[in-house]
Amino acid sequence: MATQRSPSTTTWSVMAEVTEILCPICHKQNLRRAKFCQHCGHDVVLNNDQPTDDRRYVITRIIKRGGQGAVYEGIDQHGRVYAIKEMLDRFVDPKERAEAVERFNAEAELLQQLRHPRIPRVYSHFTDEGRHYLTMDFIRGEDLEQILEREGRIDEQRVLRWADEICDVLGYLHGKGLVYRDMKPSNVMVEPSGDVKLIDFGIAKLFKPTERGTQIGTPGYAPPEQYQGLATPQSDIYALAATLHHLLTGRDPTREMPFSFPPARSLEPSISERVSAALEKALQKVAKDRFATMEEFRAALIPTAQPQAQPVQVRVAPSVAAPMPARSASGSPPAASVPAPAPSPSAAATPPAKVAQPAPAPSPSAAATPPAKVARPNLPATPISAPPVQPARRSIGQIVTTLILLALIALTLLSGYVLITRPAWAEPFIAPILSGISPNSSLSGQLQTIVYDLEVTVPDGTDEATLREAFRQAYRERVLREYGARAQINENVPPVYTGIGVPEQIGQENGQTTYRARLSGQVWVRDP
Repeated sequence: MATQRSPSTTTWSVMAEVTEILCPICHKQNLRRAKFCQHCGHDVVLNNDQPTDDRRYVITRIIKRGGQGAVYEGIDQHGRVYAIKEMLDRFVDPKERAEAVERFNAEAELLQQLRHPRIPRVYSHFTDEGRHYLTMDFIRGEDLEQILEREGRIDEQRVLRWADEICDVLGYLHGKGLVYRDMKPSNVMVEPSGDVKLIDFGIAKLFKPTERGTQIGTPGYAPPEQYQGLATPQSDIYALAATLHHLLTGRDPTREMPFSFPPARSLEPSISERVSAALEKALQKVAKDRFATMEEFRAALIPTAQPQAQPVQVRVAPSVAAPMPARSASGSPPAASVPAPAPSPSAAATPPAKVAQPAPAPSPSAAATPPAKVARPNLPATPISAPPVQPARRSIGQIVTTLILLALIALTLLSGYVLITRPAWAEPFIAPILSGISPNSSLSGQLQTIVYDLEVTVPDGTDEATLREAFRQAYRERVLREYGARAQINENVPPVYTGIGVPEQIGQENGQTTYRARLSGQVWVRDP
C-alpha cells in the first residue's frame, strides 16, 4: 500500500485515502487516475502546460476560494501533500499582465530562497492554462482570527509566546531586506503543537489590476504610511502591535476609527503595564516614534528572553578531598559540584583549578572568631591542621602536572560538548574543520546547518534508539527530496534533536504513535 507525506512535517498517511481529485477549472470530482476532467474536458494535472520543475500536481480539496483566486490542498505524483495557491489573471492590458507575471516569478523565486522554521517552504511556481500557481508546505491548524472568533480575547502569557515567535520570523525577514506588509491575525497559523507559521506573503496582490487608491496591507492593521504605498520594518512593527492589541483586548481595529488604539491596559486591566506601554509606543502614527527594530520591540514586550532548551550539561569532576572546616563554616559548597550550563573555553577550565587547590588554612584569629563557633557549636574550636599542610608538601612539578591534566580533561569535555550541541558561537570554527572530513571528497559546496520540523509515526512501544533513527531517516529523505544529488549529509555529525530536545508525542491510533521533533544537521550543498 502506498503512503504519502506532508513536505513540511513528514507525516505518513495512507495513500488509499485519496480516491478522487478535483478539476482546477470546474472544481468537480474525478477519479484519482484521471488526466482530463470527465465533466468539462480540461486537463486536471497542474505544472504540465509550462512546467518549471519535475513536480506534477492534482487538487484534492478546496480550502478557500475568492474573487482573486483560491487555496487548495493537493498532492504531487509521489503523493506528497502541498498547499496550492491559485492567482487569477484579471488583466485586460497585455503590458500590465506581463509586468505582473514578471513580478510574480521574481517574488516566488525570492520566497523559495527563504529558510525559516516559521515560514512555509515554497516549492514550485508556474502558469497553467492562464492561471498562476504557487505550491508550498501544507500547514495544519487554525489561524489567530479563528481562535479570536471562538475564544474572544486571549490571555497575556499565551499571546506573548506567539509574539516571541512572530518577532523572530519578522526579524529574519527584515534581516533579508524584506518587509512582510500584511501582518494580521488571519495570516498567522497555529499548528496543533502550538507553534506559529507566518503565511500569505501577499503575492496574490500582484495579480490585482491597478486601481486608484489601492494601498498595501489591511485596513485596521496597516500603519498610516502604507496608505501612501510606503512600507518599512517599522510598518511591520505597527501591524504586529495592532494584531497583539486585538488578541489581548478583543477589540477589533477593523471596526473602529482608523489608527485609534486606546492603551491596552485601559481596556483590560489584567494586561501588564510593560506590555501595554510597549504596544502604545509601537502604535505611534509617525514611524520614527516607534521602536527602531523588531528586536527592540521584542525586548520591550518580553524583557526576559523565553527559556530555551538547555544542551546536555557538562559536569566537572568533583573534588576528592573533603571540604576544609573554614569552608564548611561559611556554608559554601565546592565549586566543582555545580554543572556548567554552556562552558566557554575559559569558563570550562576554572572549576578544575578550584578543585586542585584546597582552601588555605585559616589563620588563628579566624579560627577563634565567635561566628565560626556559633555556626558549628559541636565542632572543636581548633581546626584540624593536617589537610592545609598537605598541599604545601607537593612539589611545583606535581602541581603543574595536575593542572595540565585537569586542563586536558576540561578541553576534552568542551570539545565533546561543542561537537554534539553545535552552539552558534562555535559554528565559524567547527564548519571549516568538518568540511575537510567529508566522506565524499568529490562533493564540493558549502556546509550548511539545516533545520526541519518533522513528524514520524512508529509502532507503539518503539524504543528511544529506534525512534531517533526514524527521525534521522526522515531528515535524510527530506534533504534528498529538496536538494537531490547536489546535497550530502555530514554523517560524521548525524542530525540531532534541537529545540525542546526530545520528541513530542502528538497522536496515537491503531497501534501507531506519532511524534514531532525538530532536527538540525550539517549538509554539504553544491550549487545547481
